[in-house]
Amino acid sequence: MWEQEDAYTGLQAARGLNGEPPKIKRAGMKRWEMAPGVYGEYSPIDEVELTKARQYGQFGAPMDISDRVMREARHLLERRLDRIEWILWTLLSTGTFAVPGPNGTIIATDTYPVQTYTASTGWATAATSTPLHDFRQVQLKHRGQSTSFYGDAKAYMNLNTANNALVNTNSADLYGRRVTGLATINSPGQWAQLNAEDNLPQPVIYDEGYLDDAGTFHPFIPDNTVVVLGKRFNAAPLGRFVYTRNANNPNAAPGPYMRVIDTADYKIPRTIEVHDGYNGSVALEYPGSVVLMQV
Repeated sequence: MWEQEDAYTGLQAARGLNGEPPKIKRAGMKRWEMAPGVYGEYSPIDEVELTKARQYGQFGAPMDISDRVMREARHLLERRLDRIEWILWTLLSTGTFAVPGPNGTIIATDTYPVQTYTASTGWATAATSTPLHDFRQVQLKHRGQSTSFYGDAKAYMNLNTANNALVNTNSADLYGRRVTGLATINSPGQWAQLNAEDNLPQPVIYDEGYLDDAGTFHPFIPDNTVVVLGKRFNAAPLGRFVYTRNANNPNAAPGPYMRVIDTADYKIPRTIEVHDGYNGSVALEYPGSVVLMQV
């Protein structure tokens, strides 16, 4: 949970000489709450693998169990980090996230009131789209938010979205602007320089994602979506990812857990289970400092 004081409103009143100063309405306070999700999974190593498996790249050496455990631990760690990044980017790029459990029922979800902007013409329409105009409209979203959406803001997008902007042919917008030698804007660096000179959010290409179990790649930021993260005037972070209390850790401490359970001493057939999980979620404390652009 966290608390935030309401925005200050109004203008100071005139009282005149010998006049009694009027009292003002005090700013209130709101409390916000984030419900942590509970995540975890494991990878088993059964008796068949323990008996028959060999070292990768070798045909006569039995499997090194510690190496096998480390491979599974790395795999589980990557899945955990990808899940956390998926939650963060899905929330920022849609305003909500929802994670289903094993039976498909949503068991972890949250929604924040981020600001939105929709371009009148999508950037994929090179002849008439207006990327510069769109960013200038986003600048105006700073009003009442104690946040800058100027040159110190960051505009995150995937590579496909950035490419749509870079092939713009609208002479009344991005294509009509020129760099040294009157050349058109045709590189990410030139675009960033132009936005900096116009005090517009800096474009940042972020084309990371994850492979699903079928081998299909999913970018964390969808196509035709730009996530603008403003900068708070007091330099406060916009939010944080929070690990919460977890009974699977010593003293139920917050943070992820990793566990290797070997049944060799008390169960036949022997199995080894490699576990990884965490409790927690994202606390977006200043959702008004985020603008979700549909372009």
